[in-house]
Amino acid sequence: MKKILIQIVILAVVVGSAWYGYRFFQSMPQRQQQVATTKVRRGDVIVRSFTRGEVRAVRSVTLVAPNLFGTVQVTELAELGSFAREKDLVVGFDDSEVNSRVEEKQLEIDQIDEQIKKAEADLAIRNNQDQVELLRTRYSVRRADLEVKRNELLSAIDAKKNILNLEESKRRLTQLESDIRSRLEQAQAEMAVLKEKKNKAKLELNRETQRLSQVKLLSPMSGLVAIKQNRQGGFFFPGMQIPDIREGDQVQPGMAIADVLDLSELEIVAKVGELDRANLKDGQDVIIQLDAVGNKKFSGKIKTMSGTASANIFSGDPGKKFDVVFSVDMKELLTGLGAKPEQIRKVLETAEQNRKKPVSPQMQAMSMASMGGAPPGSGMAPGSGMNMMAPGGASGGDPGGSDGQPRQRVMFGGPGGPAGAQRVSPEDRQKMQAAMAKILNGRNPQDLSAEDRAKMGEELRKVMAGGAKPSDGKGKRGGGPGGPGAMPTLRPGQFSEKDLANAKLPPSVEADNQLDVLLRPGLLADVEIIVEKIPDAINIPAQAVFEKDGKQIVYVKNLNRWDERPIKVAKRSESTMVIASGLTAGETIAMADPNAKPGDKKKDKGAAASGSPMGGMGGGAK
Repeated sequence: MKKILIQIVILAVVVGSAWYGYRFFQSMPQRQQQVATTKVRRGDVIVRSFTRGEVRAVRSVTLVAPNLFGTVQVTELAELGSFAREKDLVVGFDDSEVNSRVEEKQLEIDQIDEQIKKAEADLAIRNNQDQVELLRTRYSVRRADLEVKRNELLSAIDAKKNILNLEESKRRLTQLESDIRSRLEQAQAEMAVLKEKKNKAKLELNRETQRLSQVKLLSPMSGLVAIKQNRQGGFFFPGMQIPDIREGDQVQPGMAIADVLDLSELEIVAKVGELDRANLKDGQDVIIQLDAVGNKKFSGKIKTMSGTASANIFSGDPGKKFDVVFSVDMKELLTGLGAKPEQIRKVLETAEQNRKKPVSPQMQAMSMASMGGAPPGSGMAPGSGMNMMAPGGASGGDPGGSDGQPRQRVMFGGPGGPAGAQRVSPEDRQKMQAAMAKILNGRNPQDLSAEDRAKMGEELRKVMAGGAKPSDGKGKRGGGPGGPGAMPTLRPGQFSEKDLANAKLPPSVEADNQLDVLLRPGLLADVEIIVEKIPDAINIPAQAVFEKDGKQIVYVKNLNRWDERPIKVAKRSESTMVIASGLTAGETIAMADPNAKPGDKKKDKGAAASGSPMGGMGGGAK
């Protein structure tokens, strides 16, 4: 019996040892699992934000196809990437139909002139005949009157005949005068009809002549030519190759044909996450590094920021981000690109001239006058975009408009005038609104006649150009070379006949030395934003902060175990946390949850508190 008990005890010990060895073997991977750690640091922390953006021109002009009331076919087109100087021909359209209609209207006016001459001659002849007939009738009345005076010497029957003859002559005279007046009024009505037909033909001729002046689209400023894609068909699918507009293509009126991009002043448009947006403000310094010039960095500043976030459904990122525009120090940029001092001076002078051009406010003044005082700045119902299309291949939405970005972008509907409103700065918008209020003087813009609206547009153009003060609508208007209240002969966006006749296409890319084209819109750039510098701060990586039960915690190493410790965050960026309390410098903390078991597929509730969807953003500690 004793042997049996000893054997049972030995067997139990062996089984227990085997089970303990099995459990020990099973726990060995967990025990051997290594957890990444880092030290709590103390030092100066520079909170940085990083983003990636795209270079674009500050000023750009979109040339759109005019309404020629017929086939709009491209016959001349500047080469893609060529550099157009001011008043260079960018797009030319077929003018054969317009010329044919101009000749027809001119022939119609000549025919009406001949009809008017014939009607005037017939009227003159008829008037002479009527005057002779009227004289003869009046003579008959006078003779009958004399015969009545002899009635005392005649018999009663002859006297009665004389009285009847006098009455008959007077009736004939009255009837003749009435007929002459009726014929004269009828002739004048026919003349008025012919004159109205002539006026109508003249208006149509002027309209066709105006269309004829729109068959050539000239560049209003020096810039790079970017040809638009031909989206004439309207049927597209992902991956479809859309060709650029070429000579011979037929386009629809109002369709964007080309962009002219002013390369004398560039900016960078990018997007930032919501955490970084709270730390940014206008005027902050940034460091820009272009992919095309990877070994150099350039200075810049935050120019404008959008007030609302937006998401791009085609980017695959569901998070909403804020648009930010960065200005670039053009002198430093051109120097870094190897431009000569003379070239830099020329580019900076061009930028200054383009800023001072009165095209933008004048275009707005004309647009406001034509819309009866509708406030500008909301973009076109315009194609705008006019949604406002991104220039030169720029992707994403234009941050202008609703977020108040003063990007100067104009759309010309040919030389005949603007195709829609243009975005301007809030200062210019307030200036125009104040000028309009003073000009209207309490009147309703909708009640103004076409002539009054034209006068108001002229007043606004003078005010925005800085040449005159707005009148109150009561005094006399200042006269120019064309007399009091004369409209200028050259409207904004319109070129003279001499300019249109002498316009030539810009030289091709191969023939041009391209000295003015040092950078092209659409290039990518990395932007580093220095948000804040915090001296002598305790900081840890954002990856080491976890959330548990609504509190932010870290795992601090204590000998062979990990202790949970709540912390209080003072500042945060995408990669660095500045700690207000809870940690001391030199402590070891875990970069991952040390209590997580291998193979656990559940999502870690302790996600990093930085939480911004912008993976490209970051911060650094110093």
